[in-house]
Amino acid sequence: MLETVRYLIGSVGDSGFGSKSTGEEVTAAAPDLRSITAIITGATSGIGTETARVLAMRGARLVLPTRSLKTADEVKARIVAEIPDAEVILLPLDLSSLSSVRCFVSLFLALHLPLNLLINNAGRMVYEHAVSEDGIEMTFATNYLGHFLLTKLLLNNMAETARETGIQGRIVNVSSHVHGWFSGDCLSYLDRITRKQM
Repeated sequence: MLETVRYLIGSVGDSGFGSKSTGEEVTAAAPDLRSITAIITGATSGIGTETARVLAMRGARLVLPTRSLKTADEVKARIVAEIPDAEVILLPLDLSSLSSVRCFVSLFLALHLPLNLLINNAGRMVYEHAVSEDGIEMTFATNYLGHFLLTKLLLNNMAETARETGIQGRIVNVSSHVHGWFSGDCLSYLDRITRKQM
């Protein structure tokens, strides 16, 4: 619980940054990222959108996988309006579908681009039981398996990019700290909450 309080008040951690730090502050030490190509999942809202904006501001080429091309077009338009020389490529991807992940990777590899940075940021919370087209519970399929397969299929490209450019690649997995708010059996906790509401 102490970690949650520290997060909420914005206490600075070992990195020198806290929850109140901005993307611009975090990237100030690397102001020129023109040699970097980044894939950012979940870039059509929240942390993903801000990450995309700041990386574009620093010059990185962005590849934004998206379930909704319309929403991604709006994000791209906002980025380009602020940073006219930004390079933003949109490609379809539904992380809950393993075939969609494979298709995205094929489309990306066909572009013959380097890959320096993979930010696995997309997240989905399904409140009612839902199953993906592969027969997997939807939250697990999207948040875990989809990102796992995406990363696995892109690793060779990242390693090749690092060998050719001398720039070490990075994979960033974004997750929530909410799981730390619960202790013990989460299902019995949720059951108690549900019973109280009835």
